[in-house]
Amino acid sequence: MALTSLEAISEKLNDIRKETIESILMVSGSSAITKNEYGVTFVENLNPASSLVFKNLSKPKYDEVELIKAIDVAVIELKPNIPTPNLDLVPRPLYTEQVNLVEDLRKQVQRLTLIIDDLNSQIITLQSQVQTEINNRLSIEQTNDVLANQIDTLTGTINDFTGQISTSLQKSVDESILRASLQSQNAGFKAQIEALIQQINSLNSIIEGLQAQLGAVRQQKEIEQETKGQGGDTINKIVSVDFTPKGTSVDPTMSYKIKNARDGAHEWIFGQNLKIINNDLEPVTITISATFAPNQKWFSIPKSTFSITPGSKEEISFTATPANTSYGNRDNTINHIGNISIKVDRKDGTSETKQFKTNVKIAHPKSY
Repeated sequence: MALTSLEAISEKLNDIRKETIESILMVSGSSAITKNEYGVTFVENLNPASSLVFKNLSKPKYDEVELIKAIDVAVIELKPNIPTPNLDLVPRPLYTEQVNLVEDLRKQVQRLTLIIDDLNSQIITLQSQVQTEINNRLSIEQTNDVLANQIDTLTGTINDFTGQISTSLQKSVDESILRASLQSQNAGFKAQIEALIQQINSLNSIIEGLQAQLGAVRQQKEIEQETKGQGGDTINKIVSVDFTPKGTSVDPTMSYKIKNARDGAHEWIFGQNLKIINNDLEPVTITISATFAPNQKWFSIPKSTFSITPGSKEEISFTATPANTSYGNRDNTINHIGNISIKVDRKDGTSETKQFKTNVKIAHPKSY
């Protein structure tokens, strides 16, 4: 039988009301919510409202977890997230010092790396030189082998002669004259052999001497090449001298200028400083002297005679003495030419002196 509009609306409202009450009962945990034998949850066929009011609740209406949190104030959620202070701190001066130390060590490592690269290149050069010497030594040993073979040949010859002499002695026991002759020949052969052995020993001594001389010559050549490669002038093959500051090749090695005026201004131009390097394996004696124009002793030498140990260097700064200079006429510019001599005496008795040009310029005030 079809329902009228009011009946349909009333039935729909009744269903909505029932669903709402069931939802309330399920949330509150009322025992009015039960399950049938098939496990389907439903509300008893009593008045749903009375079930909501009079049936017992199967669980409390409060949230137990949140309640425990409210009582237990030590729960993590209620603690502020305060970071633990880290008191293991490094003072700023100590930290800066260590940073600077690390930077210095890094620079030292770079410098040592460059030194190692340079030493490696030197090692390669020395290895090639050693290989050359080994080849030379092998050549000498081959010569010695040839001589040894000659000695073996001579020894075999001697043995042959000895056998022949023995045979002759056995055959000529009764021939005393022949025996004496053969003995004389044998003695002569032995004397010749001893003379040959002495010659061989002499040759070996000569070879060793030549090797020593060759090594000394090579070492001297290396020292001379090293001296030439140092950039200065070479004196007596093993001493390098270098004046600074330098001018051009046509400028005097040492030069000074003085303003020919009342204020007497003056200054070095070239050659105030001198560096001397001894590349020899023995100490050398250095003698420095200077020749000046008359009344123009415009510089002094701090030390004129001294020794330099092997592989060492000496640095000298000349002192200007303009007070010992005669200015002359103030209306022109005059250059006074002189020279400075450096003498090098080596341990082996060799000596060499080299002169360098000096100049002091007494300048007109307008050309100073």
